[in-house]
Amino acid sequence: MWKHAKGKHYLVAEAKNYYADVYMVVREQGAHIQTDERLAIHVQLYPPDRRQRDMDNAWKVIGDALTKAGVWQDDSQIRSKLIEWREPVKGGKVFVSIARFGETSLQC
Repeated sequence: MWKHAKGKHYLVAEAKNYYADVYMVVREQGAHIQTDERLAIHVQLYPPDRRQRDMDNAWKVIGDALTKAGVWQDDSQIRSKLIEWREPVKGGKVFVSIARFGETSLQC
């Protein structure tokens, strides 16, 4: 997501496009709520192939994108997080369910 060159750090074009795509999906789902409540998160990761991947790195990108999209004020509001690898699908995909901590989740 980040490049480092000549003492500077910057987002690569692919990262900027990913953040923009997440922003649009969040808006379409009506999930831009800027809530300040405590949250529970369930993430299902469907990779594009069977290569090994780091779950923490995947969450960092997703969490940052959801923060930038205005789903919550800060990811410190997350009190419960379940992340699962699922079977690969062509192109990969991610499903994120978000709920108030202690309530049933809503998928977005």
